[in-house]
Amino acid sequence: MWLLQYVMKQSRKAGVTSRGGVRVAPAVVKSSERKVELSDCVDGTKWVQIKSGGSSEGLSGGRHRAEATVVLTSGKWKVSELYWGEVGSCME
Repeated sequence: MWLLQYVMKQSRKAGVTSRGGVRVAPAVVKSSERKVELSDCVDGTKWVQIKSGGSSEGLSGGRHRAEATVVLTSGKWKVSELYWGEVGSCME
């Protein structure tokens, strides 16, 4: 949650708003009792960020390779590692 809050705060400071949404379909790559590795091709083609003044130039969404590791800590699953590739890093 903290990462999302940070990204939203930085976008607000930069005067950027978002429209649309992303589609996710994560798959388990490897798992154990206390650790799970996930992979996804996040489809943000319908997610557009808009600069103050209405321009979306250079801010359009795309497909991003995403990988995450989540671990069970004190009875809660928490992200311990996260990779988010550049636009075009996932071609599915």
